[in-house]
Parts: sequence; C-alpha cells; structure tokens
Amino acid sequence: MATLIVIEDLAGPATIARGGQTMHLLQWLHGLKRQGHDVLFIEFLEKDPKNHRDRVVKYFRETMESWWDPNWSALIVEKTQKSLFGLDAGNISRLADSAAALITLAAHYRRKPFPLIDKIRPRILVEQDPGYTHLWAQGGDPADIYGEHDFYFTVGTNIGTPRCNLPTLGISWKPIGYPMIMDWWLADKPITRDRFTTIADWRGYGYLEFAGQTLGPKAEEFRKFIELPRFAGELVEISILIDKDDPDVKLLRKHGWILESTEVVASPELFRNYLAGSKGEFSCAKGGYVGTRSGWFSDRSASYLAAGRPVILQDTGFADTLPTGKGLFAVSTTDEAAAAIKAIRKDYGRHSQAARRLAWEFFDATKVAGYLLRESGISS
Repeated sequence: MATLIVIEDLAGPATIARGGQTMHLLQWLHGLKRQGHDVLFIEFLEKDPKNHRDRVVKYFRETMESWWDPNWSALIVEKTQKSLFGLDAGNISRLADSAAALITLAAHYRRKPFPLIDKIRPRILVEQDPGYTHLWAQGGDPADIYGEHDFYFTVGTNIGTPRCNLPTLGISWKPIGYPMIMDWWLADKPITRDRFTTIADWRGYGYLEFAGQTLGPKAEEFRKFIELPRFAGELVEISILIDKDDPDVKLLRKHGWILESTEVVASPELFRNYLAGSKGEFSCAKGGYVGTRSGWFSDRSASYLAAGRPVILQDTGFADTLPTGKGLFAVSTTDEAAAAIKAIRKDYGRHSQAARRLAWEFFDATKVAGYLLRESGISS
C-alpha cells in the first residue's frame, strides 16, 4: 500500500458549488483508493477567502464528510500554509515524506510546485483542457502552464497522433479516460425529466485562434444547433451558467430550449440525480475542443453513460477512439443530432444498455486508475 497525494480545486472561486467538478474529483479519489492505496486530497487556495471563508470551508467540509474521509483531506491557504480544514501543514509534510506520487488533476497555470509537497516524485499531471492549454503554452515555456511533471496524461485522446495537429510541446502525452465509480451510477433510477439535458457554462474560456479558425465558447457551438428542438420534435434542456441579461436567453427559449438554473446541479448528489433523472444527454463542446479535433470527451458525458443514459455529443474527434452508434453518438449537424434523438427514442432500452456497457469498458474507475498508476510505475 502506498500513499498518493492528489491536488485539485474544489471550494475555490472557480469551482465551488459545481457538482460535476466535485463528482469528477471524488471519482478520481475513490478510483485510486480502490487500487489499495491511501489517498490524501489537498486543495490549495491562492489567498485566504476572508469574507467568503465560511462558505468555502462549509462546502469543502460537507463534501469531505459526505463523500470522503476528512482525516485524509486538507484545505490550505498557500501563502501562509494555514489549514482551514483537515490536516495541518505538519501532518501533510509527514505524509509527503513517504508519498509514492503526487497526482495533479488539471493544469494549474504555474511553474512553482505547491509548498509542503514540492519534493514528491513522481509528479503526475492529468490534463483536462486539451486545445486550450496547448495553445496557451505554445510560444512560451509549457512549464508555466503545466508545471514540471514526470508523467503527462490527457483526456484529448487524439493528441500526439496524426488525427490532431495540436502542438505536443515536446511532451509525451498519454491518453486517458475519466474514472467512473460504476456502483454510484445505477441504471435503474427513475427518469424524472423525459427529455435530453446537459450542463453548460455558456461563455467560459473565450476565444482562440487555431489553423485559421476562431474557436469560441459553447455559446458559439450551441448556436449551430439552435434549431434542434424543432428538428427533433421535442424540447431540450440546459442547466446553464449564463447572465440573466444575456441576449441568448431569449434566443434559446424562442427555439424550444428549456433553461434550468445551475442550482439543480450544485452538489455531487444533485448532479448525480439530474443526470440519472434525464432521458439522456445532448450537448455541444467548447470550440477549442471541436476545432482542434483533440478527441476530448466530457467527464459529464461519461457520467451520463455510467447511469445508462445515452449521449449525443458534438464531435471533437472522440469517435476515433470510442465506439459510436449505440448509446453514444458523435454529431456535427442539427440533422445528425435530431436523427440520433429519434433513434434513441425508438429503441431506448437497447441504447441505454449500450451506454452502460460502454462506460464499463472505457471509464470504469478500476481500469482508469489502474492504468494511470501502471503507466507511472506505481504498483497496485
């Protein structure tokens, strides 16, 4: 049994009360633990949240107490190394001295390692934003985006292959999926929303230039499918992070989209209930994933599959590495998306079972976490 230390954001400004982000982290933690290891989760806050401290600590504490072990967690203010919850600096240093690996989930846009754990080797990065981080790092020093690691994994499964011409930045990227704790996602849950749903940050990440293209946020991609409710003959729902005065609110509603508050997915439990209660998912991807053909696939979509809910997702090149046509569809046009919805409706049981099987084959946490550890030279 080894001790692994995992770094990710949970209760910080960009991630607090995002149930999907929290669920993603939790499935990694439990996936690694089920490999037989002790796993310490640490979140570093850049600065003391002060006026927001109660809310930050409350979300972190409630998540750890409900889904993890508070004795194997820590919420640390980086500058002062003060612990706001969980283990203190002394206990973290003690565990770090004998840790077998440091696993960082997503790029943290910094070269300097976090304090207390800076001497741990190997360092392992699981990069979540293929396309964006690669283009932001191009022309500079990649370590300023990714930090310095010994092993680099990416959910962009086409990166480093002839199918994708994103710069590899001199890094040997290993493709990886998202770990699904399959017994958390039971396919017999009742469907409470008889429609296709998704969750979207409407304008996050802004715009990129790549290969003569301007790649925009989800807002730009969803507009390509704005007529989908009419083509499919049914309403489609988005739990959407959008300004109430955004003109796209009226545009979406005019075209048959149901807009839900992100409050319905503000915790891991609510997130799970929302996905499992849906008929399936239709979603677009950010332009940086679509236009680069990175092969990106969503942890949210993997969760729908695990719940036995079929997924229709805008093609990012993921169809190069995942089977499509049963339970999972890669689409590029409104016609294709509408046809997929109708096909799923016509034989829902078959597509639901196929979705669940696909999750078992490609996203089962035992397989994903085991692969990461083996490729990093860490025995189970």
